[in-house]
Parts: sequence; structure tokens; C-alpha cells
Amino acid sequence: MMYMAEESRVDSGRYTTNSQSIQFGPWFISYDVSCILPSVCSTKLVCERDDDQFCQFCIYSKELKIPHFPDMVFPKNVLSLSHNSGAKIVFNPLDALRHVASTVENIEVSCAEAWQESRPDATKLKKAFDWTFSTDYKGTLTDNIVIEATNESIDFEILKKKDQILFYHDLTLFEDELHDHGVSKLSVKIRVMPSYWYVLLRYFLRVDDVLVRSFETRMFHMLNTNYVLREFTAKESKASDLKIPTAHMKEADDVIPLLPVKEKTTQKLVVNIDQTS
Repeated sequence: MMYMAEESRVDSGRYTTNSQSIQFGPWFISYDVSCILPSVCSTKLVCERDDDQFCQFCIYSKELKIPHFPDMVFPKNVLSLSHNSGAKIVFNPLDALRHVASTVENIEVSCAEAWQESRPDATKLKKAFDWTFSTDYKGTLTDNIVIEATNESIDFEILKKKDQILFYHDLTLFEDELHDHGVSKLSVKIRVMPSYWYVLLRYFLRVDDVLVRSFETRMFHMLNTNYVLREFTAKESKASDLKIPTAHMKEADDVIPLLPVKEKTTQKLVVNIDQTS
């Protein structure tokens, strides 16, 4: 049984959120799209109270150990895949930014200094961190999903078949232009077909004339199976080693296939129904 639904709502943080969803076998798949994170507290009086009624900016400030956020963070852009057993896979920017290192990323000091100079509030902070916002976030899993090693790989020939697309969206979780020195972007795509669903979570970093990096997490689930294949691939190259014009490095799809693989792992995410209710 499959159905689609679309709705708009206002959450407790006064964000207008547009949502769309589909039921795919035992999976309820949905995404929310909303506006950008404000740069200051939007409800100062509320956030000064000693309770949990924080605005989104204060939630991020409280939860994250980095002194500055990307230029554009979309706190309510969330992709959620919920199994009827209670298992859940979620992709959201807050958990992704938790993976940003609280140490300096040693990439072209002049670029880092330019980035800092463009953010006067950040330059006042003594705490250094990875100014490129590199994150190897692979999604957020509930405890009733068991991670297992596997030799099975995603069958990309299935993905190439021209079947009907039942459900699709491309969500930006965060993005920063690194003070016009490149781009740092995390996005997630979902595609639901008649016999499977497929997710691509991609972090893409380009520091112009210096470095290109990608962290990609792919998830693939075939209908009537109790597991999801998760493939993580890390790629990186100095810009000079690629020997291609800078203009050809602007789009992630153009340059990522050319990057050498630094790490690749594939795992099974098994829905443990015995631990769910």
C-alpha cells in the first residue's frame, strides 16, 4: 500500500513547515522544508527562562560545540524514514553539525583568515574549529537498528532502470560559501520507486584552487527485505592534482567522480523487530 500526503503547518518554534510524505510498505517516508536559521535569538524573553522552550538559534547554540554556524542552516529541513516497528532513520542539520570537528582545519591559512574576517563575532572567539564545516555524518538511527558488516553492495544497475518515480525530493541541510573561496554544502536526496527507496546524503567541500572533498552516504532498501544497505565513501584531492579547470569544479556532480577514494565501507542496517513494539 502506498499513498502520498502534503501539508503545511506551524511548529512550536513558529516555523511554517511544508511537508510531504508517502507510505512505502512498512516505511513511512516524509520530509519537511522550512526557512533559514536566524542569526540571533528570535524569542529572547522565552530563551532566558529556565526551561526547554528555546528558539531554534538557541537550541543550536546550546547543543553544538562550534563557535559559528554555516551561513545558511535549515533547521527544519528534515528527511525521516520510519518503519512500522518503531525503527527510524533521520537526516537533519543539527546532528550533522555535531560531527564538525572542534579543531582547526589546516587548509590554506589565508582562506581561513578571510572567512574569519567576514564574521566579526567569530574572530572574537578564542575557540578554534573546522571552518569548512566538514562532517562525516551518516544519518541518525534509532537503537533498534542493528549495524552489521556485509560484503553485499548496492546494485546500481537497478537504480539506472527507467521506472516510475513515486516520490522525490532534494533537501539542503546547510551551506556556506566560505567567504567566496568555495562552498561547503550538505544535502540529502530521497527517491522512492515501485520496488525500492534510495537516499543520497552528500557533503561537498570546494576550497577554490586548494582542495575538493566529498563524504557520500548512500542508503538502499528493497521492498520486502528487513534491512537497508548503507555505503559510505570519502573522497579528497588537492585542486592542483586534478588538473582540470576551476570552472569544471563548481558543481559537485562534475568533480566528485574524478576524486580518488580515501575510504569506503558498506554496512547492513537491520531492522530489529524483536526489540521494537
